[in-house]
Amino acid sequence: MRSFAHPSFFRLIYALLGEAHTDMRKTKWSHRGANWVRERHTFNGTASGFAIDQYLISKPNPNGWTLLVVKEMWWDHNDKSIRSTQWAKPLSGSKAKTWEWLRAEERRINGQPLMSKAAE
Repeated sequence: MRSFAHPSFFRLIYALLGEAHTDMRKTKWSHRGANWVRERHTFNGTASGFAIDQYLISKPNPNGWTLLVVKEMWWDHNDKSIRSTQWAKPLSGSKAKTWEWLRAEERRINGQPLMSKAAE
């Protein structure tokens, strides 16, 4: 995981979502010490439609942070996908603390041992 735009970052986010968010009707939940909020915006027109899923992930203080993750999907009038993009942006707090949490979750999911505080 190299950046907030790298495919491995989004794989991790979707893995965490898969663990915690089995009921798609929920819009707020907590998982792995972070609070998650999901919002979806959709539009269907005669030529195309789109949906935007927005996830706001926040870790409470101390050393709190907030991260916005967005997935945008477009389709044509036959429901064929014509564009899909995703992006993420830290909104508040320390990027280093955000990465520390993300990397620990990545190691946990991959079955790797968590680093001790002395090794960090």
